[in-house]
Amino acid sequence: MLSKRPYLVQALYEWTVDQGHVPIIVVDATVSRVMVPTAHVEEGKIHLNISPSAVRDFSIDRAAIAFEARFGGTPQSVFVPMRAIVGIYDRDSGSGAQFPPEPDEEFMDDDDQSTPPGLSLAGSQSPRPPTPIRPVPDRIPVNPSAQGDKKGQDGNEGPDDEPPSPKGPKGPKGSPLRIVK
Repeated sequence: MLSKRPYLVQALYEWTVDQGHVPIIVVDATVSRVMVPTAHVEEGKIHLNISPSAVRDFSIDRAAIAFEARFGGTPQSVFVPMRAIVGIYDRDSGSGAQFPPEPDEEFMDDDDQSTPPGLSLAGSQSPRPPTPIRPVPDRIPVNPSAQGDKKGQDGNEGPDDEPPSPKGPKGPKGSPLRIVK
């Protein structure tokens, strides 16, 4: 099963930044391909400020987070595969999420272990997995009690989006889709 972690990390990052707050990621520095300043690692973990004002050349996708930041006045490149992110939180409110290790998670970089660590993945977009398609029903059920008066707000008789008759003609090439005004 594809991991939810990359989606949740990106959503919480965007939500925190939209609030005008500071997003912090907690990284397991012992995971392979992690590039962080080891002088700031404590007990195998490091907390990184990833707010737009604290980093340069920030990139986040389903495989990793990459950016440049200053540590003790020295600029350094940082690379964090999604599997290494233990949590993300809003420094100002404390809201966020922790991610326990899940053995059945699959990450976008699982097949890409040959790529050398670094900023080479920055800015690249991983392909999206195919979206499952489900059939559209021929008729959309309408609740007659919810229709009320047949006159719409514009004074016309009946609703504009009345479902098609099950025996009526379908769209081009027999499609069950219809055009809604």
